[in-house]
Amino acid sequence: RTRLAADIGKKGAEREFSGLGNCLVKIFKSDGLMGLYRGFNVSVQGIIIYRAAYFGFFDTAKGMLPDPKNTPIVISWLIAQTVTTVSGIISYPFDTVSRRMMMQSG
Repeated sequence: RTRLAADIGKKGAEREFSGLGNCLVKIFKSDGLMGLYRGFNVSVQGIIIYRAAYFGFFDTAKGMLPDPKNTPIVISWLIAQTVTTVSGIISYPFDTVSRRMMMQSG
């Protein structure tokens, strides 16, 4: 998906792939089955880091409130937005490495 999306930005004659099927076949022929999954391990690590940070920060922030069970919805929403942003920033390098690995061939 990443290589096909990067290929779309090129002009017609410069494109490496003519469609999804052609992209899959060319990657499989050049890199084998592992070429289709390049970057998957790093992507999974990033997802694990994101979810761990999200749940850890959210539970910690909610636990710091004086009465977590009776927290106004606006406060819960602000905590969730802050935690989502911070977790995304923490896990973003993993996404970048994963996409770089997906773009490599050979």
